[in-house]
Amino acid sequence: MNQNTQEEIIPLAENIIKVRNWEKENLPIEQSALALDLFMVIAYNTVKGKPLTLKQLFHSINFSEAGIRKHLKRLLSEDWCKLEGTELDRRLRHVVAQPKMLESLSNYVKVLLDAYSTKT
Repeated sequence: MNQNTQEEIIPLAENIIKVRNWEKENLPIEQSALALDLFMVIAYNTVKGKPLTLKQLFHSINFSEAGIRKHLKRLLSEDWCKLEGTELDRRLRHVVAQPKMLESLSNYVKVLLDAYSTKT
C-alpha cells in the first residue's frame, strides 16, 4: 500500500476542510450527502438544458423518495429551483435550477478548481 507523507497529506486535508467550510456557508446542503446530490443533479441537468422530471429526479438519486421530497421542498421554498410544466402536458413537471442555484454552482466550481487543480 502506498503511504503518503505528512507533507503530501496536510495541504490536501487543508483544502478539503476549506471546501467543506465553503459548502457549509454557501450551499443549501446541511452537510447532507442527499442534499448535495440533489443540488448537483438539479443544477447539472439545468445547465445541460435537460432538466429532469420529478420522477426522473427521484430515480436518479440513490436515497429514499421521502428524503428527496424533504430536501426538494426546502429548495423550492427558498427559490433555489422551481417546478415547470411542459408545453405539451402541464402535469409533467421538470425541476429547474434558478439563478441563485446556478450562481452557487459556478462559485462552487471556482472553489473546487482553486482547491484541487494543479498549480503551475
